[in-house]
Parts: sequence; structure tokens; C-alpha cells
Amino acid sequence: MKKIGLLTIALVTAGTMTLGASTHVKDAVDIYKNRCANCHGDKANGVPKITPAPGVDPREADAKGIVSEESANVYGPPLDQLSKEELLKKLDEIRHGDFDSESVHSVMRKNLEEIEKREGKISDDAMASYIYNTFGPGSE
Repeated sequence: MKKIGLLTIALVTAGTMTLGASTHVKDAVDIYKNRCANCHGDKANGVPKITPAPGVDPREADAKGIVSEESANVYGPPLDQLSKEELLKKLDEIRHGDFDSESVHSVMRKNLEEIEKREGKISDDAMASYIYNTFGPGSE
């Protein structure tokens, strides 16, 4: 009888952990589609119509945080070639980096804070996994 009780507890715990993980993935999917895709593209391949400064490669623009010449738009760099570790690093930089208040990353941090106020904490791991496994090298 004691073994059945322990087995039941283990199964309930595993089910709860799985449910929690799938909720994080669902949240990451919804948030990416409804928020991130606006700048980073539906397939995380960047937004080609918003171009960085003339003569600057999109990946270089991403590294430097260069703003588009279109004053209302910020360049949405491609994310589809990044490893999961690189995506996690970028998310961590957005959360904890020391940015000029006018920088692209500062704008992203403000957007992230607003989303999390309305929708709750976003799991960086779930978001990085979603992008990597859906659009990046992990999708192959």
C-alpha cells in the first residue's frame, strides 16, 4: 500500500511538472507570435524591409544595436541562426544589461517589462528553446 501511495505521488508530481513545462512552451509560442515576430519576423529571420544603416550587414547591425534609418522602426535582427545558448545570452542581456536609455536593447527591455506586467513572467529557457527548435538549427 505504501508503494502505491509513493507511486501516486511520483506520477502526480511528474504530471504537474510536464503540465508546467507545456504551459511555458505555449506561452513562448503565443508571446513570440504576438509580440516578437513584429520585429524579428514570423520565422525569426529578421525583418528585411526595415534596413539598418547603409553598408552594414544585418548581423553586424544586431551586434552593434544599430537603429534603422526609418525613425519609427528599430531593426529586428534575425534569430534563426543562433544556438540556444546564444539566444539565452541575448535574453539575459536584455534583462540585465546596462544600456543607454535610447538603445535598441533598452527599448526591448521596456517592451519585455510591459509584457510581463500584463502576462506574467516569461521563461527565457522556454523562449530560447521555442525559437531554436522551431526556426533555428534545432529544427533541422
